[in-house]
Amino acid sequence: MNTVIHTIERPDTGLLAKQILNQNGFVCTHYTLKPGADTELPTSMSNDDQMLYVLEGEVAVLARGVTTLLKAGSAMLMTTGKAVELTARAENSVRLLRVEIPPRQIVTPQIIRPGN
Repeated sequence: MNTVIHTIERPDTGLLAKQILNQNGFVCTHYTLKPGADTELPTSMSNDDQMLYVLEGEVAVLARGVTTLLKAGSAMLMTTGKAVELTARAENSVRLLRVEIPPRQIVTPQIIRPGN
């Protein structure tokens, strides 16, 4: 009988996430990326367009084969269903928001005419 037990632990991705809004189709998640971390952004469950907004630090975003460097105060629009990789600079952590934006709903108002 083999008495050796192996424990497999998930590697630390260096990415901490906290959902801060989930209302009326809008979802906003606050991410903190540790210095030097290189990880994939978790896949969204929605098919809505998304925006990344950098609150603090600098991050390289690899999406659709193009790497874009975003600094604090910068934003980037992303489409869903595509893998996105994030790489933080080695010196500083990065704080960013991912905002999922639902499509607009066009509502036609009911027209009420007098006498009908």
